Amino acid sequence: MNTDFSHIPATEGVYKVTKGEGERFDVAGARFTWKVKGDKTAYAFSVYEQTLDPEEGVPPHSHACAEVFYLLEGAVDFLRIMDGKKDWVRCESGETLIVPPNALHAFFNKTSAPSRLLSISTHLHQAFFDEVARIDLAESFSTIPLPEAMGRVAEIASRYHMHFVPPDGTKVLNRTVKSLLD
Repeated sequence: MNTDFSHIPATEGVYKVTKGEGERFDVAGARFTWKVKGDKTAYAFSVYEQTLDPEEGVPPHSHACAEVFYLLEGAVDFLRIMDGKKDWVRCESGETLIVPPNALHAFFNKTSAPSRLLSISTHLHQAFFDEVARIDLAESFSTIPLPEAMGRVAEIASRYHMHFVPPDGTKVLNRTVKSLLD
């Protein structure tokens, strides 16, 4: 086998993101670190790492782009709805979960230990979070009640073909989430 690669030209832009590096995102209860943003991949994909403490998660939502989750540590339960039936799929360290476009899903750490996961999706998914961050700089979501903050986040999400169930009011959201999660 020929191991002489000197005839292959170097490509610009190869870079490394070390452990602990990345752009932090912490708005309206979402906390994660961008490991790769779309501008580094010709807008083909983006990657973030998220730590979920026990009982933390993301409420039911859908988006037009597919998403892949890879569990780095711990366990996370993912809500799956198929043919009108809901069930929870537990993923543990080293396992992968694939969410097709427009699939209603949620995920929670139902264990007593923190978990870490990677999310891989398109730049459209990232663009939603980028806009949330820009708006948060102008008027911090932390200064308004959570129901109002989530209503604003849901309105932004709709511009990116992302939908929360339902997008307004914690009472309705909690009741809907509770019925989905039970």
